[in-house]
Amino acid sequence: MGNRKSAEHLMALFTIIIWGTTFISTKVLLTDFKPVEILFFRFIMGFAALFLAYPHRMNEF
Repeated sequence: MGNRKSAEHLMALFTIIIWGTTFISTKVLLTDFKPVEILFFRFIMGFAALFLAYPHRMNEF
């Protein structure tokens, strides 16, 4: 149980670090891209990361 809790804390820390670096990256990217372009690229990268983490086909409703 303790090992799982440590893994969960490490995953949360990793998420916080990634989330924090995106704010810095966004400030740098605003010099060359529009906010909508940055939003689109962040969405695509997030979608790709989630697909790699959980690669199941989406069911239709």
